[in-house]
Amino acid sequence: MHQRDAIGDRVHLLFACLGLIAMFGPVTVTEIAFAPLAVFFLIRAVNTFPLWIHSFGQPTVLIAIALACWMMISLSWSPDPKNGWNEISELRWILLVGFIYPVIERRKLLILSMCIGIGFGMFAQLFDAFDGFGVNWIANLVANHPNRIAGWWHPVVGGGIFVAALGLSIPPAFAGVGRTKIFGRVMLLLCGISLIATGTRGAWVAGFILVLLSMLYTLITGKIKKKQAALILLVSVILITIAAFFLPDSVQSRINETRNEIQEVLDGRFDSYSGIRVQMAQTAIDEIAQHPFFGVGAGGYQQSAIDEDPESVVHAHAHNGLLQIWSTLGVVGVILWGMLLVSMLRGACLSWNRQLDGIWGLCPMLAIVGLVLASITDSIHINTQTAAMLGALAAMSPAYRPIMRNSDQTQSIADQHRDK
Repeated sequence: MHQRDAIGDRVHLLFACLGLIAMFGPVTVTEIAFAPLAVFFLIRAVNTFPLWIHSFGQPTVLIAIALACWMMISLSWSPDPKNGWNEISELRWILLVGFIYPVIERRKLLILSMCIGIGFGMFAQLFDAFDGFGVNWIANLVANHPNRIAGWWHPVVGGGIFVAALGLSIPPAFAGVGRTKIFGRVMLLLCGISLIATGTRGAWVAGFILVLLSMLYTLITGKIKKKQAALILLVSVILITIAAFFLPDSVQSRINETRNEIQEVLDGRFDSYSGIRVQMAQTAIDEIAQHPFFGVGAGGYQQSAIDEDPESVVHAHAHNGLLQIWSTLGVVGVILWGMLLVSMLRGACLSWNRQLDGIWGLCPMLAIVGLVLASITDSIHINTQTAAMLGALAAMSPAYRPIMRNSDQTQSIADQHRDK
């Protein structure tokens, strides 16, 4: 491919990087972010022919196809097939595995492109915090949720994205050296502040668990010293405290709401946000009990609950990834989704080339873990923007990563990355 179309390689890489940046824009931009990449992939299909056969033959893609087939079969008994097709459509992001594969050699640059895209999301939050700095059309674009600073994202979606972003920043922050370490720690702190600003309580917990587990692992393995870990924690606590002071609506009000809502649930009242989520979890458990193996069918969670009790108050999904999958797709769906996530995590480990990627090569693995933790309080696999990020991380985690055949070129790239 390099010999046939060297110019095409560079254009392909450009479109891939731009897509990974634009993916973190408003949902309309997310939908078209990879359109240029897909079109260009088709244009140069002849020149990439031997490669794209292997790219779409990745285990992650094959498992996703099997999952899509099972979801389509489940539509035959789903009470809401139309919504089921919407859920199936979110699997389209797994196609990024094939579209990005021809430039997977530049994995580090692709990961950095995702970091840049997340940075633009932070700028959107900044405009949200100050009401668009007086510009009406900007304010209308970003200020969509009172008392929640999430930019152009829905607060729950933004929370999930920033938990995954913490995963992207943890390896360079904890195990990087020089400029890489500085960049990683700055990004880690900014992602933490941005996560707090969304006001998404489930994502707060998920992010805390991710950072804590990573900190413990690096301490046990000796990747980071106790003094460094203590300094990171101290600075983080100080900055987060400052953020909480300047973001009272996003932090203090959410903490007060949590305390009141927990008390209401204990008193048997389920009218609050937390109460409704408890009810939705119970609804999903009831559906699982009735249809444990095959589920109620893709997209059928809400309609099945309404058919059972017309007065029930449930959202379109259970706000828990496992309960949503199990209640709609049964044990079969849980197994297939589990295989998909294991395949992604395995690929993230196998595709890490220490010489070419440095410590950045571990970022996709922790970002995937971050999204899994975020799925405890949100169905990240059927929300467009978190599903897109999941697809992009799958693309960063192929089961096999080709290296240039020309040993001199390979060594040159390795030397460049080692110098950086």
